[in-house]
Amino acid sequence: MNYLTYCGNQIVSVKLPADADVFYAPPPIQGLTKADIPQVVRRAFCDLQGGGSLESLVRPGSRVLIAFDDNCQPFPQTSRPDIRQQAIETLISMLTGYGVDESNIELICAVALHRKMKRHELARMLGARIMRRFYPNRLINFDAEDRDRIADLGTTDRGEPVQVYKGVIECDLVIYVDTVQIPLNGGHKSVAVGLGSYESIANHHHPKMTADCPHVMQPDGSKMHECIERISRVVGQNARIVVMEAVMNNAIYPAHLRYLAKAPADCNAPESVMRAATTRFMKILPEPVRKVILAGVRSAYAPMEINAGDIDAVHTRTISRLTEQVAVPVPRQYSTLVFGLPDLSPYSVGARINPVLVVSDVLGYVFNWFYGKPLIAPGGVVIILNPAFEVFHPEYHVAYERFYREVLPVTTDPFEMQEQFQESFARDPKLVTCYRERFAHHGFHPFTVWYWATYALKYLSNVILVGPPDDRVARTLGVDWAPDLDRALAKARETAPDPSVCALTIPPFFYTRVG
Repeated sequence: MNYLTYCGNQIVSVKLPADADVFYAPPPIQGLTKADIPQVVRRAFCDLQGGGSLESLVRPGSRVLIAFDDNCQPFPQTSRPDIRQQAIETLISMLTGYGVDESNIELICAVALHRKMKRHELARMLGARIMRRFYPNRLINFDAEDRDRIADLGTTDRGEPVQVYKGVIECDLVIYVDTVQIPLNGGHKSVAVGLGSYESIANHHHPKMTADCPHVMQPDGSKMHECIERISRVVGQNARIVVMEAVMNNAIYPAHLRYLAKAPADCNAPESVMRAATTRFMKILPEPVRKVILAGVRSAYAPMEINAGDIDAVHTRTISRLTEQVAVPVPRQYSTLVFGLPDLSPYSVGARINPVLVVSDVLGYVFNWFYGKPLIAPGGVVIILNPAFEVFHPEYHVAYERFYREVLPVTTDPFEMQEQFQESFARDPKLVTCYRERFAHHGFHPFTVWYWATYALKYLSNVILVGPPDDRVARTLGVDWAPDLDRALAKARETAPDPSVCALTIPPFFYTRVG
């Protein structure tokens, strides 16, 4: 059986066992057009979930904080105008129409411990008009290390520190504009994490949260999300918060590339021709050209639904609607998963994916994209197809390179690295400066993504990397290596519970539901 998939910036067709199963995302649900979005946003704020309206929450003299996602989502980028621009322009118009002075409206990109957005990135998200009127004094990146602008709200009933951007409690109303692609995001995670400090975030981005419970990518049954909610409840006692959630469909590909997400049997004649030609065409191109081509693809994501109001009321609707788009039924658990990882990660926007993200994106994200129980059986094997180039962005991934060079050669165990290295990285003056002033991810960030793989690292019998020319990168990452897929499958059979093999065609994103 041929499996069309990614291997970094390459698109390859690899041969799987004849009885292997390949799973595909459901087709995109029809979304709103860009022309429709402003009026749908306006309606959502005129009739808030949980009751009331935006007009009832403000008055002349009110101070309003509008927070919004960074470019980790939706990713890859959509065509312009970005939904954040459309939503925030609509909100500003509504607020000023209700008598709120524009000078009392502040915009903040809720980067948490991610890298800060550069001026051109903010401009792409928000448009020239907002940049002209708000940047840089009333349009800022959140800074989790600006201690003068962090409010300490005490602890939860479990003793977890609660810290948040001071503007959240100093204003009269917080509005969080959120786009939600997967059940991981939105809800209580928005303000409590997006505008939280290291001290708060370290509570839930912790290996104990996923050591015995794999549910990191959805709120149901998740220790991590329970902790986030406890922190969010304390923040909510000190602030008035309204969220807007745009539930995105999975139309990652523009129309002319949609065949990449389809099963061969579902392709029409032109798509079948393009499917056959793609691997041959990409193979003859040099890597830098392939990188430029794939980086230039603009997604066709569109919101299926937009709701605003109380966090719980809105997010309940979001999760229900999102499940319709991302849930894929599968008949049983499988012993071996083959997955081709593209050069694509929420934490490598504008950069190449690095080796740390290769492991964490597959074992932390893809492995955990399921409802109920994992797609992979206990003791199963994951085979990752990716070249895992040892390339680290010199601005964005400073902490990641140090993590790769200094932490992983000592230990790949999440609890050991937490004990030995986490605090020194999080407090390191150079890494703090890189985060605050040089657009780098926080020193703690590479730990957070590795911790999400805690359950998978214990649950699986082997992880095999295929793509690098030798085993050097794999040894640093603490995984196995094979020179090609055939030999990787042979290795998998040595430890996997049975010979069953499956593969996932992601992107688009989807969650499996084992029947």
